[in-house]
Amino acid sequence: MKNTLAARLTYLLSSLGIKQLDFAKRIRFAQSYVSMVLNGTTTSAGPRFIDAICREFNVNPEWLTGGKEPVFTIPDVPLTSRKAAILTKIQLLSVEKQKVVEEIIDGFILKGQSEEPLVKKRRNKA
Repeated sequence: MKNTLAARLTYLLSSLGIKQLDFAKRIRFAQSYVSMVLNGTTTSAGPRFIDAICREFNVNPEWLTGGKEPVFTIPDVPLTSRKAAILTKIQLLSVEKQKVVEEIIDGFILKGQSEEPLVKKRRNKA
């Protein structure tokens, strides 16, 4: 996939839809340091930097340091990279917006449950 730390970080920021400054704030590192890693000036970041990214954004440390999939992980929960990315994006939202997303998801679930018998009835008629 991405063969350098800089390329993987660029991919990560793009996947999360987060700006470099916001990313730096979330992991509590100076934007200048993040910039140096992103532009390749610093080719190997310290363990504290790697740990902060992995902890804050549920990133797989093996992917971040060496490119081994999956990109995202959530401890003790088997998720695809796509699902983990969605959860990580939700985590970036304010608490109020997270509640809105949760209500939307609940609405989809309720709607899906109410449509389920209709799908079964249609299959039985066929």
